[in-house]
Amino acid sequence: MKKWIRYVILSAGAVAVCFLYAHIDKVHNVYDITTDNSSYVSANIMGDSFVSQSFRCTEDCIDGISLQLLLSGEAKEGELQYRLLDESGQELHHGVYPIEQIKSERINKIMFDKTVESTRDNVYKISLKAEGLGEGASLGIYYDPVGKKTGNLEVNGKKTEGTLVLRWITHRFDAETFIVTLGIIVYFVAFFKILYRLFS
Repeated sequence: MKKWIRYVILSAGAVAVCFLYAHIDKVHNVYDITTDNSSYVSANIMGDSFVSQSFRCTEDCIDGISLQLLLSGEAKEGELQYRLLDESGQELHHGVYPIEQIKSERINKIMFDKTVESTRDNVYKISLKAEGLGEGASLGIYYDPVGKKTGNLEVNGKKTEGTLVLRWITHRFDAETFIVTLGIIVYFVAFFKILYRLFS
């Protein structure tokens, strides 16, 4: 096989690998990430309690969300229920996340079982509540009461000052990841080629 053909095949393979690798879960913060997390407050979402947060989507679709949750007590049963609503209040998607999978005081990533399409420049609301927790268990969700406010936060239907510690997720091709990954491959190929010439 001619050397140039081998180079073309290897180059095409490298580009294909970078292209596949660059399809990532692109995360967008709704809350102010500059706020010290020691300022966060937890809102209860047990029983009849619920929390909702509005946000504007800047992508073509939404594939999931992530939240910082606080789980207290021995909770091995129950679920976190979530609903995604449009600006008019119409439900676009709903689902549940098992309590046993929640990592307390950490960001929990919840991917939807289907993609919500045609979302760019529209305002949405995510509504959250807990159901079926065992005796002595409680579930809370953190919000930032002091940082830059984004959207509207409601606790039990009442407007509350602050922003939920919420991120929305879009799974898509990311050009920056593609370029960086391809650049790393080119760098290592060039580096080892120089080494080979020096010591051959």
